Amino acid sequence: MVQVWDQALRVAGMWRRGMLVVMVVGVLLGSGCATGGPSEEEQIEKSAQFHYDMGAGYFESNEVTHAIRELTRALEINPDHAQAHYLMGIIYMGRRDYRRSMNHFEEVLRVEPSFHFARNNLGSVYLAMERWEDAEQEFLILIDETLYTTPELAHNNLGWAYYNQRRFAEALEHFRMAAFLAPQMCLADNNQGLVYEAMGNESEAARYYRLAIEKCPENYQEPHFNLGKLMQARGDGRAHEHFRRCVQIQPRNDLAERCRQYLSVN
Repeated sequence: MVQVWDQALRVAGMWRRGMLVVMVVGVLLGSGCATGGPSEEEQIEKSAQFHYDMGAGYFESNEVTHAIRELTRALEINPDHAQAHYLMGIIYMGRRDYRRSMNHFEEVLRVEPSFHFARNNLGSVYLAMERWEDAEQEFLILIDETLYTTPELAHNNLGWAYYNQRRFAEALEHFRMAAFLAPQMCLADNNQGLVYEAMGNESEAARYYRLAIEKCPENYQEPHFNLGKLMQARGDGRAHEHFRRCVQIQPRNDLAERCRQYLSVN
């Protein structure tokens, strides 16, 4: 499974709030030593930043339509405003409007090629679009970036691109690296289970599903679903325990409905 969207949103929110603080401090420091009026370029940047800040505030308040309006205005004033493109990419990614999201993340990287979170999210959008080879190229760039602060995400997502190309040995390599870099990353353990299951090694698959459950017992449905399917195929009545737990964790999503369907089989 690819990096979850809400995790991307949290990362984006932390980055954006940090940038807002830096920019406000920069404006305050600059205003204390200015000797003349602002240039036309500075006025343009200030106006674009004003609309970006408004959009960021609306985004924080979950007023997404207003956020899009302000961010669009910021980009009309300054088409190279990387933060506005980034936040627009996040918004459209959350709406599953992947084409628009992709375009904005590409614009971020045009302006700031070293913006690693944008590259990870662009790769994640490619995964959602099932453009596996395009995703692979973005994550290959990221895993070589020594200053990227969450390489486990890039390794996990690269593994997912390989898994969907049926390049199982390479997928395992990167899922293992993700788990090594972030030992509590139960997503990487579940993904290793998927690879072993695809390779026909059900005992190893079950072991990794159980490991994922052990690490994330409260809020991770997928390994319960995967382990339940394996156990039911073997005629193990304990499979129902995992399908029930799957439903309990999050009763109102597609995976819960699939777990209910398995519960109704017998």
